[in-house]
Amino acid sequence: MNDREYVLITGVSSGIGYDAVRFLITNNYHVFGSVRKTEDVQRLTNDFPEHFTCLQFDVTKKMDVLKSYHQVKEKLGEKKMAGLVNNAGLALGGPIELMDDEKFRYQMEVNLFAVRTVTNIFLPLLKGNKKKNISGGKIIMISSISGVLNTPFNGAYCISKHAMESLAEIYRRELMMYDVDVVSIQPGPIESNLWVKNIDQYPEYNGTDYEGLLHKSNKIMKAAKRNALPAEVISKLIFKILTKKTKHYFIVNRNWLSTVLLIKFMPSRWVDRFFYKQLFD
Repeated sequence: MNDREYVLITGVSSGIGYDAVRFLITNNYHVFGSVRKTEDVQRLTNDFPEHFTCLQFDVTKKMDVLKSYHQVKEKLGEKKMAGLVNNAGLALGGPIELMDDEKFRYQMEVNLFAVRTVTNIFLPLLKGNKKKNISGGKIIMISSISGVLNTPFNGAYCISKHAMESLAEIYRRELMMYDVDVVSIQPGPIESNLWVKNIDQYPEYNGTDYEGLLHKSNKIMKAAKRNALPAEVISKLIFKILTKKTKHYFIVNRNWLSTVLLIKFMPSRWVDRFFYKQLFD
């Protein structure tokens, strides 16, 4: 294990996080992975008996994150971490007008404030020193297509991921003096439970002006589930970012070219009409 690099990944109980643990372990990394539930600690420890340390903390609980920081620091000794992958997150659907204030705030708490908390706490284990020829680590933000494209019914999630993109860019520019690079991954549909858990939910919007939008959003999520890319696509990209100098963001989508055209080249009013016809007509 001494010749292995060390990486921390938040939110590894399933989906992207779980597969990233699997892939990195097989590629000469020791992975620290965070989960919230005690039963997940036992399950993942059984699944990955070597080169894996399961950490139990809720990313929104600063004191719990601090406890895990000391656990990781003790394991590392004098070594640095090669990377931090901010993967933990959630997606809450609903129209901005009607979404409960508590849900909106919690969406921001998990996808934005907690990312800053985790990053700041573990940052000392990533910082390099150019004068002493000590290389810094990588911070990888698992963002979303929703971080660059705003879609109805996903407003709170989009806002949180747009803010995450800004956070990543600020960190990247501020941390250059420590040789710490920050890269954002912006996936479209990936095989995970993130959006699957939202299908056929939110009955509170039935009977409102947004009921039609709710039903069409359910159909879109079901179609996205059928066309989702395997999580290993992201795992391989994480490995590439950790081992090479790369560009600062990656759009990962089955129809990535049309996505890029929609985001970067179509006039905003055209995009407005596109979504209106898709979701409201």
